[in-house]
Amino acid sequence: MPDSSKEHHPNKGQKHSHQGPAHENKSAQSNTAENATLAAQTARAVLSTVQAGKVWNHTAPKGEREIKGSLDFQGQPLLMLRFSPADGSLLPKGLHGLNQSTPETMAIVQAKLPQIASQLVVLDGAEFREPECCWAIPVAHLGRIVAHLKVSADGTEAILDHKAAEELRDS
Repeated sequence: MPDSSKEHHPNKGQKHSHQGPAHENKSAQSNTAENATLAAQTARAVLSTVQAGKVWNHTAPKGEREIKGSLDFQGQPLLMLRFSPADGSLLPKGLHGLNQSTPETMAIVQAKLPQIASQLVVLDGAEFREPECCWAIPVAHLGRIVAHLKVSADGTEAILDHKAAEELRDS
């Protein structure tokens, strides 16, 4: 479980523009079965404490209208979920909304978010994301992968969703 007293790492979870030998060495050292297992354990522990966050509208790069909701850890967005603007249903990764949302749909999503948070499951397995030097742990809801929870390369700390925080600031 993340320790809030640990020192702050300003570049943790961000993409690196220079990937020299030091980066490659750190990635290789972190890519162990033990770290992957620890990352999944950390994800399970953190996911059990998330709280429903904010719901917002977002226009995707191809013009799709999306409703997104955050699940927060220690008051900051940890996971971003996508919802159908048509009916407020939770969408799996890879599927995006196409309709304009209504105030009623936004209210439906806001009401559903706490229940969804309690139904999420961390799946066994971890994907190593080399550019960010972290683990991406799949999170499922009723059998569908709906998000990836990022965990530090050593498997000990959850990484907040910076994209969600940026979209929330801009919404």
